[in-house]
Amino acid sequence: MKNKFLSLLVVLTASFALGQNATLSPYSYFGFGQVANGTTAENAMMGGITVYADSTQFSLNNPATLKKLDFVQYRVGAAYNSMEQISSNGSGTTSTASLNYLALSVPTKHFAFSFGLRPKTNLGYRLRIDGQLEGLNASTFYEGTGGVNSTFLSVAFAPVNGLRLGVSANYNFGLTEKTFTQNTSGIQRGTQIVTRSELSGIQYVLGAHYDKLIKSKYLLQLAATYTPAASLESVNSRTIGSTTTSGAYGSFETVNLGSLANTSNKLASETTVGAGIGLPQKWFLGASYLSTDKGITNPLETNMDVSYVASSIFSVGGFYIPKYDSFTNYLSRVVYRVGARWEHTGLELKNQSIKDFGITFGVGLPVSGLSKINIGVAFGQRGTLDAGLIKENYTNIMLGFSLSDIWFIKRKYD
Repeated sequence: MKNKFLSLLVVLTASFALGQNATLSPYSYFGFGQVANGTTAENAMMGGITVYADSTQFSLNNPATLKKLDFVQYRVGAAYNSMEQISSNGSGTTSTASLNYLALSVPTKHFAFSFGLRPKTNLGYRLRIDGQLEGLNASTFYEGTGGVNSTFLSVAFAPVNGLRLGVSANYNFGLTEKTFTQNTSGIQRGTQIVTRSELSGIQYVLGAHYDKLIKSKYLLQLAATYTPAASLESVNSRTIGSTTTSGAYGSFETVNLGSLANTSNKLASETTVGAGIGLPQKWFLGASYLSTDKGITNPLETNMDVSYVASSIFSVGGFYIPKYDSFTNYLSRVVYRVGARWEHTGLELKNQSIKDFGITFGVGLPVSGLSKINIGVAFGQRGTLDAGLIKENYTNIMLGFSLSDIWFIKRKYD
């Protein structure tokens, strides 16, 4: 079982490294793409709350929750996203599939650690704009792929009973490619400009988690994280050339970017707080609030209609288990989850704040031992039709595997 999973982990890690199109939203055009949903499937089904943790579940967003684990755990998550895009000129649909996270977490007597890989931003779009250029009909195409991935190493320990502290070191890396193509009627060749950016940087996350029994029955959980501002270094290149209407390409030349060949971009600092209460192994209800400073900057590109401002996410959600130790009714052992989230993305276009709202549902299906298969769905809406922008209605199907095992325990009997 362990060898098979490790082989699968190598294959999935390779697919991450090669890149994946996890979105086809035109809003990912700006900056380094849309912020990815890096939470586990369990947390995502509860609106994205990051406060809950127990012996088999923790939050990838808060390294301190690792110390709640009692079992070695493998985690893999994937998603399928279907989206309807609506504008004043019509509508269309797109769909994508992607891996959301890979992680291996190990608790020990004095500390716990975890390492893995997950996306940080996703860039993927295809746009066509028809109009006039000096009295001639012209078609302009915008296409982008790539994004930023994050490989992480997290460590957590418990200095006193009930309190856990943790730190995560994230190495962010990625590649983005943006293509601009313009064809004009009556002119045999069009123009194409391709801009590539290789991105890298280190970022840290500090976390705390506290729980306490109330009235000897209910468990109160409190959590907080802080991510200091960090830099994302970018090595940039740009080429320009000609194309034909048949799709053939002419010669391309490299553009001298001068001081923009190497840029340093700011990742805003981020703070998260959360609280929740529940009856262990029965139900839980919690909420989380995330806020950032002024958003990500990208000195390579400027646009008068775009500004990056402070962003925020408010999440609320929870779960219910009818009877976790039932031997006769499988459905009574299923974990039923529900949640909602309200997000200000930090992107403003033409003085319009781009917002995102979604509701989530899901189940955790027990399999062998304490392992689970988590299946959920999110329904949401992003953007607006005001100022000629695009509204997106999306359905996101989530799938996560949390496989628990026991290591480092000496056998008493052979």
